[in-house]
Amino acid sequence: MKRRDVILDFTSLLDVTLIVIFFFVIFSNLDSQANKARTDAKVQELDAAVQQAENREANAKELEEQLQKDIDTVKESDVRRGANTKEILVFNKDENVKIILDMESGSWSARIISNQEVMDTVRQGDLVSEKLQQVLNSVGYSNSDTIFCDFVFDGSEPGSYSAYRVIEDGLKAVQADYKYLYVSETDLSTGE
Repeated sequence: MKRRDVILDFTSLLDVTLIVIFFFVIFSNLDSQANKARTDAKVQELDAAVQQAENREANAKELEEQLQKDIDTVKESDVRRGANTKEILVFNKDENVKIILDMESGSWSARIISNQEVMDTVRQGDLVSEKLQQVLNSVGYSNSDTIFCDFVFDGSEPGSYSAYRVIEDGLKAVQADYKYLYVSETDLSTGE
């Protein structure tokens, strides 16, 4: 028997295998690009949703802070209304704080009265704000209380204008500490 040489040619099989691998690589690449595009779109949607949620949370916090401020304002106004009503009753009984300017031959003095009693006297050269604060403290007012104060003077008397200015400046200095101090002025010369 003769031996025959068998030659196997795998070239065509190799070509087919390479073509299959090539298509596999192409399609898997296309598939991965499509998956990446879908993933990117989902990531953008999630980012937008997260941003929206953060904006809503920030708005909710702002609304909560504003609501708390409104609640505090209402509470403070209730407290303030009670203090105002109390001081109106004191004013109605003529027991509020009064400053009465007295002119005496070129100089002046001012009586500080509370509950129809002279609490202190401010003389020309004294610090009006200091004396008034001492009286307010001794009467029992705190700087958060509502205080009605009458300032009574006679504008027709000589020197009353300069005394008026000194007392007015002292009252303004006190109002810096007592923000609910309200001053009414009565000029006795206008009633004549």
